[in-house]
Amino acid sequence: MSDPIGQLVDFIEKNRVELGLVVAAKKGRLNLLTAGGRQTTLNTNRVLYMSPAAMGSEATREAQAQYLGEVLCARDELAAQVNVEELWELVYEETDPLSLKDLAQLAFGRPLSDDQVSATLRALFNERIHFRLAGSQFLPYSPEQIEAKRLQAEREQARQAQVAEGVDFLRNLPDEGPLPQPPEELGRLLVDYLVFQEECRQAKLAKEVLAGAEVGGAKKLFRLLVSLGVLEPHHNLELIRQGISGEFSAEAQDQARELDPNPSQGGARTDLTDLYTFTIDGNFTTDFDDALSFEPDDNGGGTLGVHITDAGAIMPLEGPLEDEARTRATSLYLPDDRLPMLPPRLSEDQLSLRQGELRPALSVLARLDAEGRLIDYRLERSLLKVHKRLTYDEADGMLESDARLAGLHAICHALRRRRGEAGAYFLPLPEVLVGVDPATKEVWVRRVDRNGPSREMVAETAILGNWLFALFLADSGAPALFRTQAKPSEPIEERDPSDVYHHFKQRRLLNRVEITAKPGLHSSLGVHPYTHATSPIRRYLDLVMQRQIGSILCGGPPLYSAKELEELAMEVGPTVRRAMRVRQVRQRYWLLQWLRQRQDQPQTAVVMERQMRRWQLLLTDIMMLVNIPIRAGQELSPGQEVQVMVERVDPFDDILRVKLV
Repeated sequence: MSDPIGQLVDFIEKNRVELGLVVAAKKGRLNLLTAGGRQTTLNTNRVLYMSPAAMGSEATREAQAQYLGEVLCARDELAAQVNVEELWELVYEETDPLSLKDLAQLAFGRPLSDDQVSATLRALFNERIHFRLAGSQFLPYSPEQIEAKRLQAEREQARQAQVAEGVDFLRNLPDEGPLPQPPEELGRLLVDYLVFQEECRQAKLAKEVLAGAEVGGAKKLFRLLVSLGVLEPHHNLELIRQGISGEFSAEAQDQARELDPNPSQGGARTDLTDLYTFTIDGNFTTDFDDALSFEPDDNGGGTLGVHITDAGAIMPLEGPLEDEARTRATSLYLPDDRLPMLPPRLSEDQLSLRQGELRPALSVLARLDAEGRLIDYRLERSLLKVHKRLTYDEADGMLESDARLAGLHAICHALRRRRGEAGAYFLPLPEVLVGVDPATKEVWVRRVDRNGPSREMVAETAILGNWLFALFLADSGAPALFRTQAKPSEPIEERDPSDVYHHFKQRRLLNRVEITAKPGLHSSLGVHPYTHATSPIRRYLDLVMQRQIGSILCGGPPLYSAKELEELAMEVGPTVRRAMRVRQVRQRYWLLQWLRQRQDQPQTAVVMERQMRRWQLLLTDIMMLVNIPIRAGQELSPGQEVQVMVERVDPFDDILRVKLV
């Protein structure tokens, strides 16, 4: 390169073409005065075009800056005359980069000035749709590439319009009075970002809108969406996060209305309507999938009946209802909501064993002696009419006055004892029921003893029914989904049911329950084999097993092959885990609200274990684990009961900090 001092230089800086005058040069570096009057240093390999200046380097800095401004203005005016699209049409078939001067000659003709060459550089670089810079030359894009760039530019333009619209809406919200409803697309965008954050599909767009509107932080965004009426004050965000819908499709609702509720359809049934049957459930239960009966014998034993609503006889194998049940996989009961697996028209009416209503059922009738030994059993496709609906409290209160209930309780107690002799583990922990007043949002918590008489009856009859269903399937050789659980690697030690600390620790030793095609031991229940078929309107795989049993009872082949069952279990498993995640998160949210309402009240806790720099405690009234830091001079021991006070609780951010009283 000849002496560059006094030359004009075009170069790229901050993604635009700049103009500078070389005032000094040394070892491949140029000192420039830019058209903006700024001094900068430039490596010579960044020079795109160099041309002589019409002003010497001896001129004053002020005169040089003025001159540069005039040259830049002239070149920008010339650049506006370059029709880049027409230029591209002349050369787009070229596959090699084209020199700047050749392109300038096509644009301006001959003779060619330095200003025209520089203007061509500016026009091509600024337009960016038809050419790309390759070193100091330009390569035309192909027609396909240009179309893709046009679409991208249109999308970017639309995105910028969305940002501007969103920012304008949020920044101009009134300070007082009711707030306007946001555009649907904006509301959906902000909710998605609140729930999914960086995993949101349009996270960049959402962040630009929120930054422009100066809305920072998830909690502030949540409150804004509540004030706009997009979300409720205690909206269940975890439902959105897990992709679980609370609404049924219109097609599923239509099919539910069209189903034939005739309980005698699908073949002959045994009429058990004269058999005294009853349900035992919670106070707020509306979907009844099982009923019980007990006919005592003179020797102390009797016939115990477990009657399951025959949902499989009415539910079609294909269609929107089946799709919904399969997609949901389980009913979900939350402190403030209920999401059934099937539309309420079915789960709470046509398929529910409601008192006084004729219903189809799948009945297990087991003859047992006074010691709970199974004499024989049979499965019946039955017709049923429940005589009495009982709550747990009502059933407990009738034990002394109702001989049938007393006999059932004695048999269930014998069944439990026999399971214990077969290796079952009894590690009861209190059940924590959480509810929310719909109007006041006041949270109530009730700790329930799982060893109560009526709850023991319900648990034992369900275990008996599922065991006999599994036994029937195993004996028939039909493909089935069995529930197995390996024995724990360490011995299980049972203690007094009130020893919450011990039972909580022992439960951690139990292995996971597996779903398998081969019958096997369920170690914690002490039964072999075992399946789930007693809740067909609440659990999809129970419905599948009920269909399998019903088909065999009708003398037909199994409805499902082993491969189909395996695929269903693989498909449904993650869905059930997502639902359980929602239940866990929602229960914890409302328990934190309960604690917030009682921040001034001490809570009883049991020390569980020492973990690195903290103690793990169990709040026994609500069965929630919490941690406190280990402090010098603090003497605690596992199993010790202590009192704690809430230091800080934030349900939205899932924060709970407590301190020892």
